[in-house]
Parts: sequence; C-alpha cells; structure tokens
Amino acid sequence: MDLNIHNVVKIEVKPRTDLLGFSTRNLVIHSKEYNWELQDYITNRFTITTFFDDKDIAKLSYSKE
Repeated sequence: MDLNIHNVVKIEVKPRTDLLGFSTRNLVIHSKEYNWELQDYITNRFTITTFFDDKDIAKLSYSKE
C-alpha cells in the first residue's frame, strides 16, 4: 500500500510502547493544505500506529534509496 502526503512540515516518531505480548510505535505526520473556504492554510495530522511482536523490529533505520 502506498500513501502520498503532500506539503509535509513535520514527522514525529513516538517512543515504543511495550504492552503484554506485543509493542506499538506511533508515527505522526503533519502537513499543510490550502482550504479554499477559509482562504488560508490548515494543518493536518495523520497518525500511523504500528503493532509488532518483536521489539527489534521497532528500531529505527534509514534508507538512502
């Protein structure tokens, strides 16, 4: 699945949360979009919550591709 978000102004990677039997990590993406009704830019916030069994998967890695 591809997700395209335009005019991104900030990306937050929240700390890992360990729960009983699994862990979660949230990614929060902030973007701006022009609203024609308001005649101004508005800020959107999109949250992705990930769930996983292996804590090593939650480690951050960056790709140069």
